Parts: sequence; C-alpha cells; structure tokens
Amino acid sequence: MAARIDDLMVLGQNISKTDLAKYLRDREAVLPRDFGGLGDGAANDRVAIQACFDRAAADGKFAVIPPGTWNVDAGVTLGGGARGLIMQGVIQYTGATNAPATVLTLGDGGTTRNGEKLYLNLQVTRQIQSDWASEADIGILARNLDSSLLDLRLVSGFTIGLRTLGDGRGFEDTTLILGRILNNRYGLDAHCATATAWNTSIRYYGGHFACATGINPTLDRFGVRFSRQAGAYNNHNRHIFDGPNFELRQLDPNVAIPFLNETGGTAIIARGMRMEACSPIAARHTGAATDCEYEIAWAQTYAIGIDYTATATRAGNAVYNRHRAPASRLTRLLANLPNLRAAAFRQSNTEIGVEGACIIATSTTTETTMAALSWNGLDGIAATGRGLLLNANRGVAFVVQTTHAKEFALAHWLVGGADGGRLCVRCFDGAGTVRENQPQDVLASGTTVQWDTPSKSWQAGAVMQDSSLNRRQTVRLGAGVAFAQIGIIGFDGQIELEALRLYGLPEDAPAVLYGCPSVPAGTRTLALETNWDLPSLGPGATANVDVTVPGARRGDFADASLDTSSIAFVLDCHVWSNNSVRVTARNVSASTVDLAAAPLAVQVTKRRIS
Repeated sequence: MAARIDDLMVLGQNISKTDLAKYLRDREAVLPRDFGGLGDGAANDRVAIQACFDRAAADGKFAVIPPGTWNVDAGVTLGGGARGLIMQGVIQYTGATNAPATVLTLGDGGTTRNGEKLYLNLQVTRQIQSDWASEADIGILARNLDSSLLDLRLVSGFTIGLRTLGDGRGFEDTTLILGRILNNRYGLDAHCATATAWNTSIRYYGGHFACATGINPTLDRFGVRFSRQAGAYNNHNRHIFDGPNFELRQLDPNVAIPFLNETGGTAIIARGMRMEACSPIAARHTGAATDCEYEIAWAQTYAIGIDYTATATRAGNAVYNRHRAPASRLTRLLANLPNLRAAAFRQSNTEIGVEGACIIATSTTTETTMAALSWNGLDGIAATGRGLLLNANRGVAFVVQTTHAKEFALAHWLVGGADGGRLCVRCFDGAGTVRENQPQDVLASGTTVQWDTPSKSWQAGAVMQDSSLNRRQTVRLGAGVAFAQIGIIGFDGQIELEALRLYGLPEDAPAVLYGCPSVPAGTRTLALETNWDLPSLGPGATANVDVTVPGARRGDFADASLDTSSIAFVLDCHVWSNNSVRVTARNVSASTVDLAAAPLAVQVTKRRIS
C-alpha cells in the first residue's frame, strides 16, 4: 500500500526507519504530522508535537505547525538547537480552568544563549479560560533570546499570555511583533529568574491587549508587567513599545492598567498608546522604576497618571497626553495665572479685576475696539476662599497678539477640579477693531465654536468637562486676526475659577498685552504724567490741582511726586471721584515759595482683596 511522508508519496515499497530519519535530516523543516499528529482539534497531539520539536532541535531545523488546531494536554518545548518555529495553525491547551501549564516553551533555559532565532505567527490558546489563580499558567515562555525575532499573532486565555525570561543569562536585543493578546491577566510579562539574568533592550511593535467583558471580573488585569523572582535582576531597561492598544475592561471592583512595573528598571517607553475601557492610570509602579515615559494617543479621560503604590521608592516618570488637544506639544508658556485669588484686586467697591488678564463679558455691547472690550474690572465677580466666583456672563481672558502666532492651548482649573466654563474668543484686526462673525476666524479642538452677535464673541458650543473630552482646548485663529482675547466664561451658570494658563508653539513668542494704552486692563497700577506750575505759596499755604487718571476709583491708594529739588513743601494725593485725583501741595517752610513749572507724576494703585 502507499505510504505518505508529508508531501512525499512512496509507492509500492516499505519505508525503513533509516530512510525516514535521513529524509527528516535532509529536510529544512520538521512537522508534527511526521510523527502521527493530526491537528484536527480533537486528538491530543502533544506527543507528536514534542517529537517534532525534539527532532528540529537535534538537527538544527525549523519546526512547522501546519494549519489546524493542535490540541495538547500539557506543555511542549522547542529547544534552543532549533532554528525557529513557523506556525500556520494553533496550539490549543485543553486543561481545566484551574489546571495551570506552560504550554509552549521556546529556547533553552539556564545560561544558554538562544541567538538569531526566528519565531513566526505564534498562536497559542486555552480551550477553557483560566481562572488566573496561578502564575504557572503561561501561554508562551520565551527564554534567553538574543538578537532574535518573535512574531506573536495570538495568545489567549491564560494568567500570563507571553513571558519573556532571562534565566541564567539575558533576554536582550530582540524584536517582538505583537498581535492579539486576549483574556490574560498579564498579557506580556518581562521577567528575570536569577541575579545573573537580565531583560533589556527590547523593541515591541503593535499589540492588542484586551479582555472580554465578564472575564474574571473581580480580578485586576494588566497589559504589560515587568517582574522578577525574589533576589533576581531588577534593572529591566530600554523596552520600547510602538502603538500598543489596551482594552482591558475595567469593571468595579477591578483595576485595568496597561503597564505594571514591579522592578527598578529604567527607560520603559510607550509611544502612541490607546487606552479604552481601562482605569485612568497609564502605569502602576511598585518599586524604584524611573525615566519611564507613557505617551497617550487616545483615552476616555484627560486624567491619565502614574500610580505609585506604598512600596514605590522612586518617581521621575512621565505621562504625555496627546489626545484631542495636544497641550503637551504647545510647550511655550505665554501667560500664567496659577492663583487668580492672589492676583485679584478691587477695581472699585463693586468691581473686581485680575492682574495680567482682562475681564470680559458676554452681555450686549455697542463697543467695537479692543481697549473698550477689555475691562480692568467688572461687577458680577466675587472673591471666595480659593478663587473667583464668576457670574454666567462674566469671564477672564488673556489678550495676545496673533499677527503671526496662530495656535494656542488654553488650560483652566475650577476650584476642586470641577467641570464647567466655556471657551470664549474675541478677534480684532491690526487697528484693534473687533472682527464680527468672520468665517474661519476661530477653530477649537474639542468643540464647535459659535458666533454670539450681542457680545461680538465666539463661544464654545458645549460646557468644558472631562466626560466630553473637551476640557482642554486648542485654539486656531484665522489669517486676518491680529489680536485676540482668549479666555473662559461661565455661560451655563456661575463658575469658581482658580487658575488659567495659555500656551503657544515653541517657535512663537507673541506679546501678551495688558496694562498698556491699547489694552488698559489687567493692572493694579495706573499712572499719569503732566506739568504743574505751582502758584506762589506763603508759609503754611496750600494749592490744589485735579488731574484725570482713567480707571481711578474712590478707595484706591494714590501718590504724587513733583520733579523739583525744593524741600519747602509736601504733596498729598487723594482719589475723590471716578477718574479724578486731587493733588495738594502745602508749604511747610517759614518762607514764601514760588517754584517754576515742573513735571508732576501721579500713581494710583488698586487695593488687593483681603
């Protein structure tokens, strides 16, 4: 009868064990079907696969898993003597949910270097989902790889999906291409077993780390873990991840965190991470890890951070949040009000202003100029214990020159980190005249801005809040906008504003305008210079002059000086009416004094809020 050896048909003759052995030695690849494996998803193919792996390791061949489902009831090991493994089918472990096993082991352990290996299209699954109770439950264990390539297509259902192990020596200088890593408590575990081992200098591309809803819902789950045996190597370093995707299904009471670092390693760098259905934590650090960076391309909140547990001994790590409004790219700080309460002053008994910014209003106005629409203070604002309480139609804004600089990022903070407020922008031309409803004058990153005719301003179409992913805002201004007010208003109700910052692109350093004639706002100090020709004053006599200081209000501090060398008189100064300051000169000498005209300077200072 005919006998089949892989794709070789030998007709009308028996095949000796010697001929079969020679055939297998001469061939580049060894298959489990050479040893009776079926790959039909029903038979237990562990013995055939292990025989295939042993032959590949002994003869320095590639092992090949053909298409099909290759069931195993225990683990199989491909020794370091093999050139590599190419999988077209899936190895499926059939053990019970509480029966842990290391299903596919690649490379030798101990001090053996497994160098220049090629493992392609690896696919290992669990027929029955693990209960995650044992860390001996591992889909794929790769040992001591060096200068190798590991291409993982699928690992599913284990406590640990893929473990890379430095055993008696290192796992290093290797590239991992990651595919679907599903329903594992730890998708990828970079591990060291001994003090003489290491796990360093690894490149990772891709990876979809995901858990289905309902998989062990009371247990925490992690995408990537850096771990070690007690007393083993602790400096896992230079692991670079490009574009990993984490969808770990955070459901109370569990946490779902992309990175767990239990080591003191350095330079764990993840670029372009996606975080969906995760906890708002990019990484949890339990040891001395430092110099780690996590760049978030997309998440379901802005509040992404690093969780340092009680055992953590080092910080020095960073999260770069780049989704929706890339404020991390707009790195030049242009204007900064870290404490509005401290910067606030009394414009009058009923009005409050803020140093370094103008007060804006969304009420109906007939004003058309930048100076007239930038108020030094308004009513409808009240000081609180930590911030300023703004009525719905009141706001605070920075005035910035935008002739060349066109892109800005605005960040605000309400007391207690509350949501609220809306973006508000007014645009002006080069003459400081308001631009009314010009198309493309204002674009924002997280909301559609709408023109408001009564206030002559652009306003965000939605309240700024984390749940809508519009709390951060990038603002882009049109070519014709030479100056702009960029700020926050209440709109939907009162807001208690505590801090406000404006960022720009690194290549631009535009002027932020306040306290100047074109924008007489945002300043506690008002000044006037004029000349005064004092009349002849006898001993004890006085003379008065009233000067106009725009913005001066009763209760302001006032001072005056006369540019003269005479010491025969003193000056008193008093704000007695809006914009009006009276300066009084009194002759304190025993002689008549008659001075020539001299420069008179008057300074008015607003009161701080107590």
